Amino acid sequence: MRSAARPAGALLGFYGIVAAGAKALDFALPRSLWGHGWPAVIAPAAVQVIGGALAANLLWAVAGWRSWRAQGWPGTRQGVRGFGLGLLLGLGMAACAVVLGVIAGGARVSLSEVPSRVYWGTAAALLGSLALAALSEEMLFRGFPLARLSDAMGPVAASTVLAVAFAALHFPNPGVTPLGLVNVALASLALSTVFFRLGGVPAAWGAHFGWNAGLGVAVDAPVSGISFHVPGVSYSAEGPDWIAGGGFGPEGGLVATVVMGAVTVWLGRGVVRSRSETDKTDEVGEGRRKVSG
Repeated sequence: MRSAARPAGALLGFYGIVAAGAKALDFALPRSLWGHGWPAVIAPAAVQVIGGALAANLLWAVAGWRSWRAQGWPGTRQGVRGFGLGLLLGLGMAACAVVLGVIAGGARVSLSEVPSRVYWGTAAALLGSLALAALSEEMLFRGFPLARLSDAMGPVAASTVLAVAFAALHFPNPGVTPLGLVNVALASLALSTVFFRLGGVPAAWGAHFGWNAGLGVAVDAPVSGISFHVPGVSYSAEGPDWIAGGGFGPEGGLVATVVMGAVTVWLGRGVVRSRSETDKTDEVGEGRRKVSG
C-alpha cells in the first residue's frame, strides 16, 4: 500500500504544480499575444501547461528528487537527435495513414490554387501552435509521469494507465467514436514506446508533432476531430468511416489502428526486452548479495 501511495502522491504533486503554474500564466500573459484563429485557441493553453510542467520538473531537479534525465530530458545532442527521429517517424506514420485511407477508405486529397503566402502564412502559425500543443501533452503524459509510474509498475502497465487517461482527455472532441478513442489510446502507447526507445520527451514530442502536422497541415485532414481548414489543400473521406475515420480524421478509422499498432509492436518489443534484461540483472545482483551475506 505504501509503495503505491508514493508514486500516486508524486503524480498528484506534479499535476498540482502544473495546474498552479498554468493558472498563473493565464493571468500573466495577454490574450492579444496569440493572434487569431486556431493558433489563438491552441497556443495559450499549451504554453500554460508547458510552463507549469517545466516548473514542476525544475522543482524536482533542484530538490534532488529526480534528475532532468530521469524525467525524460536527455542531453542536448541526444535531445535534438531524438526529436529529429521522432519527427521523421511521426511524418511517416501520417503519410502511411493517408495513403491507406486513399487506397482502402475512399479518401481524397485535393489541391487548389492559392497564393503561396496565404498557404505558408496559415501553415506557419498552425505549425507553431501544433508544436506547442504536442509538447504540452507529452509533458503531461510522458515525461515525469511516465518515468515515475514506470519505476513503480513497469513500462507496460504505466504506459497503459496513461493511455487510458490520454484517451479520456480526447473524449469531448467533435466527432469522437469508440474506435477513435481506442486509436487515441493506441497512439499514446506508440508515443510511450518512442519515449523509451528513441530519446525521452524530445523524441515523443517530435513524433506527436509530426503526426499532427502531417495530417492537419500537409493534407488538411481532421486531427482528433478538429479541422483547421488550411487554404490550398483539402482532405475528404468518402468511404466507410470505420476505415478512413470520417469526421474524426484518420485517427477515427482502421487506417490509424494499423499504423499505430505497427509502431507500438515494433518499438514496444524493445521496451519489454529491455525491461526483462533489467529484471534479470537485478535478480542476479540480489542473488549475489544474498550469497555474500
